[in-house]
Amino acid sequence: MRKITKTLLWIGIIAFVLFGVNFRYHISSNVSMGVLSEKPDNEDFVLQVREAMLNGDEKKVVTYKGNVKSMEWFTEDVIDQVYAIDDKSTSDDYDYLKYKVNSIYAHIVGIGSKLTVTYEFKYNEDYEETKLVDETVKHLFKKWQIDNLSDFEKIKKIHDYIINNASYDTSAKNYSAYDNLIGKSSTCQGYMSIAYKMFTEAGIPCRIITGTGNDDSHGWDIVKLNGLWYNIDCTWDDPLTRSKKNLLLYEYFLKSDKDFTGHIRDKEFNTLQFYEAYKMAPTSYEWE
Repeated sequence: MRKITKTLLWIGIIAFVLFGVNFRYHISSNVSMGVLSEKPDNEDFVLQVREAMLNGDEKKVVTYKGNVKSMEWFTEDVIDQVYAIDDKSTSDDYDYLKYKVNSIYAHIVGIGSKLTVTYEFKYNEDYEETKLVDETVKHLFKKWQIDNLSDFEKIKKIHDYIINNASYDTSAKNYSAYDNLIGKSSTCQGYMSIAYKMFTEAGIPCRIITGTGNDDSHGWDIVKLNGLWYNIDCTWDDPLTRSKKNLLLYEYFLKSDKDFTGHIRDKEFNTLQFYEAYKMAPTSYEWE
């Protein structure tokens, strides 16, 4: 399975230097000493960055006035806060946005407590592509009369459509929901992203889970049905065959953790706190 895309981070060490490498975002700075103080609480700053990312802006310049504990606040903290916002009026944010963004570069300059932060973004899916995904999903839901279906019927309808519509991208070049829905081929990242988009739009609570699948980086979804959460992996229910014949399986459809073989969650999804928030069903959903 293709590794889930992660952005890269450059973390600042001291003023007037180009910072060393970590794992998520790029940062460089040109900051006069004296700005390192206390962590700010600047909701407007976070919302401006979020709006730029939702609009698919490639560049955003934001002014910040105040003191910060470290330059890392502008990347690790701000971006995490952006991804944590789940506006129920849209499915373009939250988990969807997190995997739509490919990389982030931040350049910080300033003197004293006034800073100018320039963000540069690269995306797996641009703004117009997301618009087309949204329009296509709305068209499909109207055709299916989705509001007349039960929650189980919605989940099965979406699962089956994704698998019948797309095939796995062995070239590992196509990562987005757009690639899966419109291009009809993607890696697991595209499968989990379009599933999240469609489940959420259908009113089915959903989260994207990352980890490993048979020891390779992988991603899937969990959905809430009748008060409990279940695992669902559209990628593995759409296997490649030598004959290129399209198969529709239910081996990883509405499964409990104990029946969801081969999958191991990343640490952030494998904590007591996460499991308390997302109570997993003790047994797989029986429907056949």
